[in-house]
Amino acid sequence: MIEQLQYLASCGRPWAELRARLAIDLLNQAHQGLISEDEYKELMADLVRTDKLEEEADDLDLKNMLVSTIMVVGKLA
Repeated sequence: MIEQLQYLASCGRPWAELRARLAIDLLNQAHQGLISEDEYKELMADLVRTDKLEEEADDLDLKNMLVSTIMVVGKLA
């Protein structure tokens, strides 16, 4: 799953790249104990449930990959 986030972080779609980079940063912060598990899960969920994502996403397959990857990684911390 981390590989998918890394792919998305450089996929050429700014809306996906930003969210993937934020997800990677949040995962690192959770592993370092800088944020709690509850904060981590909530912030990860926020990355994919915003109306702004619906407006920005111009590739449905990429959006689905982003959402599913973040949701799975969001449960790993």
